[in-house]
Amino acid sequence: MPAPASPPNIVFILADQLRKQAVGAYGGDLAHTPNLDALSAEGCVFDHAYTTCAVCTPARASLQTGYYPFRHGMQTNLFMNGCMVHELADSPGLLSRRLEASGYHPALTGKWHLGFGREAFEDPVYMENFRAFDGHLEDIEYPAYYRAGSGMPTKLGYHGDDFPGHGGGGHAYPQYQEYLKRNGLEHDLRVDGPGMGEVLSGEDSTMDYFLTSRAIELSEAGRQSGRPWFTMLNYWGPHEPEYVPTRFLDLYRDRALPPWPSFEADLAAKPRFHDATRDPGQPWSHFEQRLRYSLAYMAFLDDQIGRVIHHLKDTGEYDETLIIFASDHGDSMGIHGGLNNKAIFMYEDTVSVPLMIKPPKSWSGQPAGGMHLDPFVNLTDLYATIVEASGQPRAVAEERHGRSLVPVLWGEEVSDWPDCVVTEGSGIAGLLVSQRMLRHGDIKYVFNAGDREELYDLAQDPHELRNLAAEPGHADLLGQMRGRLDVWMEERGDFLRSGFRNILGL
Repeated sequence: MPAPASPPNIVFILADQLRKQAVGAYGGDLAHTPNLDALSAEGCVFDHAYTTCAVCTPARASLQTGYYPFRHGMQTNLFMNGCMVHELADSPGLLSRRLEASGYHPALTGKWHLGFGREAFEDPVYMENFRAFDGHLEDIEYPAYYRAGSGMPTKLGYHGDDFPGHGGGGHAYPQYQEYLKRNGLEHDLRVDGPGMGEVLSGEDSTMDYFLTSRAIELSEAGRQSGRPWFTMLNYWGPHEPEYVPTRFLDLYRDRALPPWPSFEADLAAKPRFHDATRDPGQPWSHFEQRLRYSLAYMAFLDDQIGRVIHHLKDTGEYDETLIIFASDHGDSMGIHGGLNNKAIFMYEDTVSVPLMIKPPKSWSGQPAGGMHLDPFVNLTDLYATIVEASGQPRAVAEERHGRSLVPVLWGEEVSDWPDCVVTEGSGIAGLLVSQRMLRHGDIKYVFNAGDREELYDLAQDPHELRNLAAEPGHADLLGQMRGRLDVWMEERGDFLRSGFRNILGL
């Protein structure tokens, strides 16, 4: 592949807890995402993109490090059970540092969730505001070294904003509060249930509008720097709390939404620990209202993404900017008998993520606009893609767990693309469980340590209703998938491998 004449500017937009069905480019008939649909028509859509872990912190750390969670150590949300590393450590291999080494002006705003920094620990106001969202910080006496350093983005090479911890939607951060005060705005909310609310005070009073404005400002600062620039915009939505302006809520307010095909599924052959996040006996209307808010929130975010795209067009930089849109993981919204949230089940709704990429026009041979691509992709591949796109050798970009998508986007014929993809799991909050999901072709295998295995044929059973692992007639296929996962774990040094082999007698 000939090298581009100059490294492109890069915009990376990351949604939080977004299921593919909420994006029109994936055929979601419930979706209202005209800006993303238009972006996909000029780029390409990856149909088989997967998170490395369906939990916020591990997935985001994979984007910044290029490693699966078992290697970077943030295996579940930081400062919660099962997480080995609670502050993202600085190193030359971080995405920000790779971009700096390529001569970029790297910037980031929005949800980070990869550390607190000592400033947050020392701020009683912060601790009071975020107690509900950030684990057991006041219940456990953490070692002093957690309070000595900082895993904040501006300490790790990024220009932009530091938002410690989870943030719970971001509304209590001083940067946002100062924005409201500076512009004479108030955030007026009509609460419509736990974590749901209608914004009555105007779209410019929302955290999402503020973050979009910050991303535009940071991109402009990058443009003024005279260097190629990278801007990462991390929305908190459509993860709850779902605070949605009126005109977007009106799209769904009175709309009847059909229950998922798996909502009343037979659960007899499913893992028992799934029950920990299930709301048994809740009617569909309980989940339907949450889904209305989630879809409306995504419609609002799409409108904000349109602001970023319009800015790029106004400055004349749109055509030659590499634009990536993805989510850290999906969402359940009542699937399989009323499951909530994510993390401890490996259904497609939570582990498969939207991914669309618009390459620069100068990348010759690129896929036709609107093309849907089949390669199995995971979040570590996005790290590798950005590193190579910034001008570093492919060998450097791929020295970690990911494969660069640049040759795919450039239009090269790639004959050795991985034939499988894996998602890791270690539980969430107080529930610890070791899991690995491997998909090969249309067959999906899930190892659940301490509970039953799962095996699905997605071609015949797209809603994962029939667990073939519980049926003796599929023993050979189950053995083949175990073997594929064993090889994957061995090649990458996954420390769960010995336990996996011992439990299954391999």
